[in-house]
Amino acid sequence: MSRCPHVAGRSGLCAGHARAYERRRGTAAERGYGWSWQVLRRRILARDPRCQEPACNEPSVEVDHIRPKVFGGSDDPANLRGTCVYHNRARRPERA
Repeated sequence: MSRCPHVAGRSGLCAGHARAYERRRGTAAERGYGWSWQVLRRRILARDPRCQEPACNEPSVEVDHIRPKVFGGSDDPANLRGTCVYHNRARRPERA
């Protein structure tokens, strides 16, 4: 995907390219984050009410795959943990 040279911001995409990216990316359900994921997500957040990173006591608001799905991880509860926004985003690779 080409970047738009005149657009500032994190994504680096103009509105037209951003819409095209979202169409190619697919819906949340198409990416495996539909209804059953939402149920599992609520269960993990109830199990881990605080961020699971060491020395962080922020509330868990996101669910993180310990071993990412792209590297063979699964949605098994043993591979999931509750994290705060900061620690979940810190582990996320940059979009190519």
